[in-house]
Amino acid sequence: MIRPMQTGDINSVIRLAKEMHGEGAYKDISFDDEQFIATVAQCMKGGFAWVGEVEGEVVSGFLANITPYIFSKEKIACDYGVFTNKEHRKTRLAFRMLEEYIKWAKKENAREIMIGASEGFEHTYAERLGKFLQKRLGFQAAGHWYKLRN
Repeated sequence: MIRPMQTGDINSVIRLAKEMHGEGAYKDISFDDEQFIATVAQCMKGGFAWVGEVEGEVVSGFLANITPYIFSKEKIACDYGVFTNKEHRKTRLAFRMLEEYIKWAKKENAREIMIGASEGFEHTYAERLGKFLQKRLGFQAAGHWYKLRN
């Protein structure tokens, strides 16, 4: 089951986010609970904050927000992350929340809907997700991100 996030879900989503953070490309960057909670609260207030449950337990979360472009009053929707425990990553929970995210962004009149895939979880994850988004949902590749760590 998927549904909008409630205040009582925050600790579960923190746990899920920390689990994925520890496996991903950003594991060497500190995880600050207060910053994460502030982001969750912002998404719950005016953005997109959903969870996926299995047998009453929150096992997945999806956070996103919408903002004007820096050069236009038109809006762009961007995800902050999808956090799913290992046991449920191959279920349809994240896909169903992605569908809700797309519906929400369209309802909010987003000109573009963005979804990212950082590397680090498994070698082919980002590539497989990209193919899925393009073939199944009509997304288009939008370039590459490059980073230089300090």
